[in-house]
Amino acid sequence: MVDLLKEVLGWTSVVLYILLTIFNSMKFTRYAAFASATNDTVWSILMGWWPKVILNLSVNAINTYRYVKDFTKMGKVIVHTLAAIMASAIIYITYVAISAFIAEPTITVALQYLDLAVIVAALYMTSLKNYRMLMLTSGFVGMAGYYGNPQMMIIKALVIIIMSYKLYSTRHQTQEQQLAENH
Repeated sequence: MVDLLKEVLGWTSVVLYILLTIFNSMKFTRYAAFASATNDTVWSILMGWWPKVILNLSVNAINTYRYVKDFTKMGKVIVHTLAAIMASAIIYITYVAISAFIAEPTITVALQYLDLAVIVAALYMTSLKNYRMLMLTSGFVGMAGYYGNPQMMIIKALVIIIMSYKLYSTRHQTQEQQLAENH
């Protein structure tokens, strides 16, 4: 039964990832990102992929915070309290996950943590080109870190294809066009 649930959540992850790339509305994108990160959090827990759990909890926390802040009239104190609770939970899970990795390190889990670090670095980029380069790198690192899981291999292949296309199709942009795309 758990194996079937893992398969369903894995293929749902692929579908939600594809949906994320086609939405044009920020509100629908937030809904899809929330659904995707929630699905992936449960799936990652079942698969024992703690770096992916940390990533998806972080994405969910950011999306929840942005949704509450942008689309509701909730008070500032409540919004900041919600953010503090989510951050505390993520820090605790990160501590437990890294402690487990230190106790039993493997190349696969190290690559998963490297993938997490590359994605987090990409999220901090202000240049779309740098973001795309890091996400392209994440595609290859993640492909190695999650090798053997067909759903993650498809997701990482999609990342590689999409980022390669975006980098290739914008290679002749002028500096003004790049600046406009970054904002």
